[in-house]
Amino acid sequence: MGLLGDIRNRLAARYKTGVVFLHAQKCGGSSLEAALFRHYRLSRERIFPIEARYALRALNNGPDSFLPETEATAQRQFLVAYALERGVKCIAGHWPFSPALQEQYGASHKFITVLREPVARFRSHLRYSYNSGMETSAGDDIDAFLDSRRARYSGGLYAYQFGGWRDPDTPVTQKHIDDARQNLLGLDAVGYLDRLPVFLDELNALLGAKITVGHENKTTDRKTSFRGDFTSAQMEKIRRLCAPSVAIYEFVRERRPPRP
Repeated sequence: MGLLGDIRNRLAARYKTGVVFLHAQKCGGSSLEAALFRHYRLSRERIFPIEARYALRALNNGPDSFLPETEATAQRQFLVAYALERGVKCIAGHWPFSPALQEQYGASHKFITVLREPVARFRSHLRYSYNSGMETSAGDDIDAFLDSRRARYSGGLYAYQFGGWRDPDTPVTQKHIDDARQNLLGLDAVGYLDRLPVFLDELNALLGAKITVGHENKTTDRKTSFRGDFTSAQMEKIRRLCAPSVAIYEFVRERRPPRP
């Protein structure tokens, strides 16, 4: 059997049920991810999208090489598949859902996610990026950011993560929305940030574990802190950007409501 096989058998005995956590940004996922990693401390893997992108660029003529989103997506999905094939019990990170992976590994791992009301999620993501000093595609100019490619991606995040939409320069289609809805309905568990304690009860029963969540990844204020206040015109633009994600979120929440 060898040492690797022995380790896999020991982990399988310790963690009978694995988990694949599809982490949508600013949905409370950092806290849940940290809690899952505490439980699965001996067999865990996080997929870092920025590092994965840099690694792929290094194989394609350096850090400034053009990298289509379809290639970046496929590479991150490959990293998830590789970890699953190695027998890693807990895998988390930012990558788009693959029905093929759930079909292949659904017997050994539960596929889960947590969602948040999309307009609130967009505002939180923008505030976090701005106050943490991260690039927002428009520096400190909120109006310029709301007209940017990255804002279109953030508004349509659920269509990207669950519905196969890949190019923010093209509109989200009804097929993307329908596919995202059906993929989310097919997950083993879907939680909602505003009902996270209820979701934890469901998750503990699903995994046969005791997962407890703290509060991770709080916004770090810069000297000039942006508190997420928007003009009425900016809010109208945010609602338009988030319309595809809202259509997905409301549909799924109606059909998979949180328990009382």
